[in-house]
Amino acid sequence: LVDAHYREIHRVNGQLNAFVTIDEERARRQATLADDAIAAKAPLGPLHGVPITIKSSIDVAGLVCEAGTRLRQGYVAGSDAPLVSRLKSAGAIVLGNTTVPEFLMAWETDSALYGRTNSPWDPARTPGGSSGGEAAAIAACCSAGGIGSDGGGSIRVPAHFSGICGLKPTPGRIPASGHF
Repeated sequence: LVDAHYREIHRVNGQLNAFVTIDEERARRQATLADDAIAAKAPLGPLHGVPITIKSSIDVAGLVCEAGTRLRQGYVAGSDAPLVSRLKSAGAIVLGNTTVPEFLMAWETDSALYGRTNSPWDPARTPGGSSGGEAAAIAACCSAGGIGSDGGGSIRVPAHFSGICGLKPTPGRIPASGHF
């Protein structure tokens, strides 16, 4: 499943520009461990082996978390945000992280660091923002699911623009620590 998603990422990301970081080596190691756990009949988490992506404003240990701005350029998260830790504990495999507009403050995803993210349905259009990289990646089958954030429409708008389902959790339900 991880291999299939990476094939799709490599096939379409040049046109989409949805990814900031592709963490192929670590994800493949996690996929091997997931396969080994199945073979050993070990207890499995509810998201065992599910490939996901994370918005690049949420800390994933070892990946850049620049929030689309030159002011944070090169910042690499030293640890996982609690949300990411919980997903990994449930068995999810992080494929990489996705583009955002500067400071997450736009209805489209056009990053000063990485450029414009395009809709998988029409490259002349935006997938919305600020979780536009997530929406584009999911809609283009580059990820089985992903984590965005939403203070004023940043999950809901890209989901709508990209024809996918987006859920804004109840405020306080998911810890915001580790999110820029």
